[in-house]
Amino acid sequence: MAKSNLWTLLLVLIPAFVACTKDGNTIYQTNPDEEKPSTAPLVTVIYGPNGLGDRSYCDLIYKGVEEAAKKHGVRTLHLSPVSEGQGLAYLDMMFRQMENASDSVRRLFITPSPVYDAYIRKNNKRLEKNPNADLLYMETTTPLEGKGSTLYIDYYGAMYMGGCLSHAIQDGVVTLILANPYTQTVVEAGEGFEAGFNDSSNYHVKNEVVLHKRYLSYEPVGGFTIADTTATRIINEEEAYLKVIDYLMIVPVCGGSMHSFIRSLWQTLGGYEYYFGIDGDMTADRRFCALSILKRIDMVMIDYIGMWLQGTMPKHQTLGLKDDATDVVLGYVAEDVPTNEVDSLRQVAIRKEGERYGK
Repeated sequence: MAKSNLWTLLLVLIPAFVACTKDGNTIYQTNPDEEKPSTAPLVTVIYGPNGLGDRSYCDLIYKGVEEAAKKHGVRTLHLSPVSEGQGLAYLDMMFRQMENASDSVRRLFITPSPVYDAYIRKNNKRLEKNPNADLLYMETTTPLEGKGSTLYIDYYGAMYMGGCLSHAIQDGVVTLILANPYTQTVVEAGEGFEAGFNDSSNYHVKNEVVLHKRYLSYEPVGGFTIADTTATRIINEEEAYLKVIDYLMIVPVCGGSMHSFIRSLWQTLGGYEYYFGIDGDMTADRRFCALSILKRIDMVMIDYIGMWLQGTMPKHQTLGLKDDATDVVLGYVAEDVPTNEVDSLRQVAIRKEGERYGK
């Protein structure tokens, strides 16, 4: 079934509450008159606006949820609204239905976007009326008052390693592209990278590299979706900033927007196309991907759905480099940095990340 047709069907069937088979391809309406209606647990993910298809964070969540479905035999439903308002309408519909549900089907709702923060914190207690419904709200360090669990993946340590290792490139400029200065995960990723960049002389030879930080948006949760023209403009401005450019390294912490920067690098700067992969492993591009900083949210999703099914989902967890929720995979810089120094750097990064949360 084509993806566009899949979402059309979802929009038609959602008012009656739909479920998706665990392989994500067949949509059917739950019918109370069926002889044997499904009683398999149902996991519903409500993404941020236009979240799915980013080839980054949201797609990794989708991957993890579907792998968990195959492993545990649960049903899944993925909702990717086109606007914040539509996402809030999905949430409100789910909460209302859970308040009135009379069946014993176990349901887990996952919301990975901070755009819904105010609504979730105001309404999550409504789920207390249904012992079979639960909530996982991701990317917040503040636990929910009342029903529901929270999860935060701290990028600080992995980004600290990335900042240090950015000095392994030849002399040039490193441009840290951040979606906005308000989203906690983005801000802490930027802080980690800057701290590592400034501490790099402690670990290996420090080349003459300049760090330049840019924001895509000054709106809360903005900057995650941009036009290619914006990426091209910023890259051209960075070239002018350096005057005579030898190397430009783009580090894009902006979700799916990073692909616009990578594509624009190829189109705009010819031979000076260097970047960090963010969220997923992109080091297969041995020519230009210096390293990848991973957020293993797909693996975390598998673990959390397993804990939910066992009734052991924690009230809150902050996971990071020590927990293998994040990692750094070296690309061509591996030839320039000794393995023992990378291992030493990792331990320092774990310690610095732990100090932030008293872990």
